[in-house]
Amino acid sequence: MFKRYICGSDRETYFNNLFNSLEEGFLLNEVICGVDGIAVSFKILEFNNFFEDMFGVKRNIIGKTIKEVYPDIDSKWIETCGKVALSGKSIKQNIYIKSVDKHYKVNIISPTKGQFIILFNDITDIIKANEVLKKYFILFENAMDIIIYLKSDGRIIDANKTAVEKYGYSREEFHNMRLQQLREPSTMKEYQAQMEISASEGIVYEGINVKKDGTTFPVEVSSQTTEINGELFRIHIIRDITQRKESEEKIKYLANYDALTEIPNRGFFMYQFEKILNQSKANKNKFAVLIFDVDKFKLINDIHGHNAGDEVLKQVAKRLKEAVRRTDIIGRFGGDEFLVIQPFIKGKEDILMIADRILKFVNKPVKWNNVNLDVHISIGITIYPDGSDNTQGLIHNADKAMYFTKKKGGNAYSFYINNRLF
Repeated sequence: MFKRYICGSDRETYFNNLFNSLEEGFLLNEVICGVDGIAVSFKILEFNNFFEDMFGVKRNIIGKTIKEVYPDIDSKWIETCGKVALSGKSIKQNIYIKSVDKHYKVNIISPTKGQFIILFNDITDIIKANEVLKKYFILFENAMDIIIYLKSDGRIIDANKTAVEKYGYSREEFHNMRLQQLREPSTMKEYQAQMEISASEGIVYEGINVKKDGTTFPVEVSSQTTEINGELFRIHIIRDITQRKESEEKIKYLANYDALTEIPNRGFFMYQFEKILNQSKANKNKFAVLIFDVDKFKLINDIHGHNAGDEVLKQVAKRLKEAVRRTDIIGRFGGDEFLVIQPFIKGKEDILMIADRILKFVNKPVKWNNVNLDVHISIGITIYPDGSDNTQGLIHNADKAMYFTKKKGGNAYSFYINNRLF
């Protein structure tokens, strides 16, 4: 997916290395719905090296449906993933996959409507550690995760070496504490409810913990209740998920932003476009759609090379961000084509002001290897609802206006309104 949006060799290498260095299995899919709108399958779009190694798959499964690859997949799992893709609400689950004899913590998130990402984190060792802890207490001390033993009233009995290192408390200090003292105060109410559910049902939940020095860090917590000599005890296994959270943020960024220009990519732009359209329909507002590309951009690539073209695109995007208002939405549609949505317009004057600013800011030479590359753009403009009442129609008609501008010599703008070009 990301390769379609990455255009500079250095940046491509950087983001591909980042993508494939994630220590989690990453699987990007597109949901396939039946006539009733419920997910019936999904198509595999991309996965990283970690996923490939994790499940022993090859890249030739990209483009296939999940049922083609795994015919026996549970339909409930497909429905669950489909709900995430269509609602945008993430889901976390612990699952066991028999074919590889592994337990995974999966995080299902939707970067854009109709698509979802499954992050696989192998927690087999943790699950096995939980089973073995009852018999082999030595694992408690050597575990990489934080392990805390406590009484049913929350008083800490013992904490392992990792807990001492992570929180900064000594073993003796832990013995005089309650588990609540490790929680970030604002999350205490939610934590109490989660802890009760976790202890009874064995679910995994996330929270924020506080170190002795007052700094906080995100954690993933699972807890179990066990009975020893007639007395109930709880075992909390706590994992620092700082790196995972950082990875998730990077994944979201890569899914929504063009790596070269660092502005919204086609998918994220269209998601915002649909929101503006629906809001405008509900509130009877008008908005403008501007589309432009760089005049004679192919010549720049042919004469000076693709790196020069990439530099032009980066500078155009940078200048575009400076030209528009904070409320305007911009995006790169691919190649040298850019779009702008100008919401809440009151009249033609509002559009002309932004169109003139874009021409003024963007139409400047770009310096490349001591050569000034001439940059000029042709803009096409249409208005909702006068140009069309749907996204594709608005883009199509703005595109018509852009090519009308080019026929007139470029370096200007034209309108398509009420089936008329001018």
